[in-house]
Amino acid sequence: MKRFRPLLVPAAAILLAALLNLFFLMNIHVPSGSMEPTIPAGSMLLGNRTAYWFEDPMPGDVVVFRHSAAGGRLLIKRIIAVPGQTFAILEGRVYLDGQLLPEEYVLDFSADEYPETQIPEGCYLVLGDNRPVSMDSRFWEDPFIRREDILARALFIYYPRFYRL
Repeated sequence: MKRFRPLLVPAAAILLAALLNLFFLMNIHVPSGSMEPTIPAGSMLLGNRTAYWFEDPMPGDVVVFRHSAAGGRLLIKRIIAVPGQTFAILEGRVYLDGQLLPEEYVLDFSADEYPETQIPEGCYLVLGDNRPVSMDSRFWEDPFIRREDILARALFIYYPRFYRL
């Protein structure tokens, strides 16, 4: 047993890291610029898998999820509308429940139009911050993400430079 003692600390560290990554944290690479300037292309970030264990996602949350439109790949977008809200886009501007949504995180608005839509129970509507290049709810056949498909809330970017989201 003494000859295995030097391996205990590295083995425990690996086990702890695996458990943290499996149940509590999510390590995410963001390959595209769909969330710029909030999240630059090529960034690495950590997500909190426990964020929605006891509370619901809120408008403005940046979330990691899976959607059939992406073939099962992980996506990261901002929640714009939650269950029960009405959502529309007129001349590239988002309206929630008939009110213009102030979006200081969007630098370049698109010229999109999207008909007024009520968000069903258990569903969310998401958009990328870089509207001209983001493939998001506006373009998917099923525009909603289900509550159970949300895997984590983005916490902070740790590469290329550290900052909290």
